Amino acid sequence: MNGLKGYQLGQRIGVGAGGPVYQAKTDTGEVAIRQFESKADPASQAWLDERQWFLQAGRQALGLTHPRIVPVFDVIDAEGEAFIVMEYMAAPTLATALLATRRYTPAETDTVLRQVAMALDFAHGRGVVHGDLKPSDIFLTERGARLSDFAISPRARRLDHSPVDASLVHGYLSPEHLRGSASIGPRADQYSLAVIAYQMYTGQSPYGNNVLDLAPAILSAPVIPPSQVDPRLPSGIDAPLLKALNRDPDQRYGSCGELFAFLGASLITQPEPVGRRVPKLVYVLAPLLLLALLAGIWLLSRKAPASKNPVSLHPAVPVQQPTATTPTGSAPQGSKSKKRPAKNTAASDASPASEVPHRGLLPAPEPPTPEVAGTAQGFTIDVLSRGDHRIENGSSFPFLDQQLGELGQGELTALVSFEGRHLQRDRLELKWIVDDIVWDRKAIVFQREPGAKQTMIVKYGNEPTPGYYRVTLEQKGRVIQSFTFRITQ
Repeated sequence: MNGLKGYQLGQRIGVGAGGPVYQAKTDTGEVAIRQFESKADPASQAWLDERQWFLQAGRQALGLTHPRIVPVFDVIDAEGEAFIVMEYMAAPTLATALLATRRYTPAETDTVLRQVAMALDFAHGRGVVHGDLKPSDIFLTERGARLSDFAISPRARRLDHSPVDASLVHGYLSPEHLRGSASIGPRADQYSLAVIAYQMYTGQSPYGNNVLDLAPAILSAPVIPPSQVDPRLPSGIDAPLLKALNRDPDQRYGSCGELFAFLGASLITQPEPVGRRVPKLVYVLAPLLLLALLAGIWLLSRKAPASKNPVSLHPAVPVQQPTATTPTGSAPQGSKSKKRPAKNTAASDASPASEVPHRGLLPAPEPPTPEVAGTAQGFTIDVLSRGDHRIENGSSFPFLDQQLGELGQGELTALVSFEGRHLQRDRLELKWIVDDIVWDRKAIVFQREPGAKQTMIVKYGNEPTPGYYRVTLEQKGRVIQSFTFRITQ
């Protein structure tokens, strides 16, 4: 491994068809390094072609900057060797969880599928197909699922259009892999995602748990609807999964996000399936239990003495009148910042001005923290999509909102303005926080020109994705202004 200069190689942490993976250290932290490996003769053209494919896959992955994709940092081509350097993931994979007989609830499955579908659609939009999606490629971090190894596996290589070698077949491959298709496209990834979903919902493969020969099963075995495997599942998930598992790619959904949307809708509305009757014993026991409950309440009410002085559940608390008027938009002097309410929890004392009408399936983002003193200091933040489409603070809108110039294909820009007399020398920093993860941060320096309004244009360094966004302006680690919005799927 002469080509790994600057990396202190550690133990091998994985091995597979794509080559062994090693843990390594650098001056800035730990990384994972995948080494190219091929069964072909190193002197053959096949070996050279496979190596070139490996390097090309790594270079494609360099451009996949997305919160749900494990980033690739470097591609090394030196002295006949090839390596791909990526972020080291100290997290278990979905494969580990499934091997431990982990059963996922429909809601948990829905969360993982949404995040993986986002990563796949993002890559597909840039012409990159994973080609070998399986649970071992999905890392389950504390902040959600992340997907790795795009196009690296030899199962994704279609050099001679021949079917995948029998020794490389696994239960998540699409039928296209076994037919010798000219190319493996995005809908092959969708098929693999549907197989993973089926297993998470039911605890077994669509082809059963005891399949001796996988190739014929993938090509022709009938798939039992998941609600028939587990009657606790809503029957609404059957049609979307069976459509995505269609052997004909043209009969599947147009994208992985579309598959997720139909699955998510089936989990929201779960009508009682036809033919599932409530046992007659329930109708007999229910009235008896109700009578027993009423009798118990009556007995307790007779034993409890009536209180002569009822105690109010909300005792009166003297209200201290303010001694001075607090300016609008600023916190009282000496006050401490309160913690933000938990995510998806509505604040009961929210100001009517913060209630912004919104579009989409998810609730609007939380309003900015009341203690932010940006207005008093003369700072404002505006966020634009595609350069000139203004986003409203506190709003919620779909990923491909046409009024915002199809945000999913565009970019985000923040306009940070200052107008006032007292501009301190302290360093300012603008952070882009998506789903509580800081995905971009940039330092901002204003000129000391009292009274003159100054505006800095700060571009978001990543592609927009669905999620809850907080754009914060901080000074010495203290938030002095923020802007929030949510992009729905």
